[in-house]
Amino acid sequence: MLDTMIIRKMPFDFPDEIDPVFIEGDPEASFGMIAASLLLPHLEPYLIRSMRQAIPHVTDPKVLDDLKKFSAQEGQHFRMHAKWNAAIRKAGFPKLEAFEQELSDDYMRFSETKSLKFNLAYAEGFEALTMNMIRFMMEPNGFDNPESNILQMWEWHFVEELEHRNVTFDVYDHVFGDYFYRLIAGIYAQIHFMSWIRKVNKYMLKVMPPPKRSREEIKERRAKARADGLDALKRLLPAVLRTYLPTYSPHKLSVSPSMQVLADKYSAMATHTS
Repeated sequence: MLDTMIIRKMPFDFPDEIDPVFIEGDPEASFGMIAASLLLPHLEPYLIRSMRQAIPHVTDPKVLDDLKKFSAQEGQHFRMHAKWNAAIRKAGFPKLEAFEQELSDDYMRFSETKSLKFNLAYAEGFEALTMNMIRFMMEPNGFDNPESNILQMWEWHFVEELEHRNVTFDVYDHVFGDYFYRLIAGIYAQIHFMSWIRKVNKYMLKVMPPPKRSREEIKERRAKARADGLDALKRLLPAVLRTYLPTYSPHKLSVSPSMQVLADKYSAMATHTS
């Protein structure tokens, strides 16, 4: 299921000003998703640049076609997130642009000074981790019919990430196929971008601390955090660790059938598909 990549132009629009705590009562989760969104207009153009640099080395027509569709989907993603990010920057976090510049400089440096092998392995490290995080967050039924444009944007984006889950692996494997290098560079990639997200999240929480919570609320949040942590240990961690094995391939992974239902939903919502 979910093996066809569709490029969807979505009609999402956002007001000029957005409450940064868009998940009611949960600034921690809200700021984490904002940090991830701020990453994307810098990361995804880097992924596209890396894929385009691989084109002269790709001889398999299927891999080449998938590479081009991957780039088209990622292009839609970062442009949509850039629209949302423009409103978020007005919400009272003056250092966000400096954080973004730091990240942009990193990705331009990677493109200009690192090898194609490194850049393709970085891309696969990113996709391997985020694909499993998305499966953990979304399966079996997505975000339960979100009404807000913000959560719908994320749901659309996540569905397309699952659609193109095989591409960076296939391109790297086709052009280089060096397992140990993929492992090392991929883990570096994961540490690099996750560290940046945590840093931005920490900064936002410092600027806009969570409201004081009652003892009962604190108790409930701790219980939920423990339950979520156990769930991640049982479901997410083994899935991520499997991506480090020499036998790993995203082609072996199954995706919940309900993800195809969501894909069809966003195809119907799109102003244009190809």
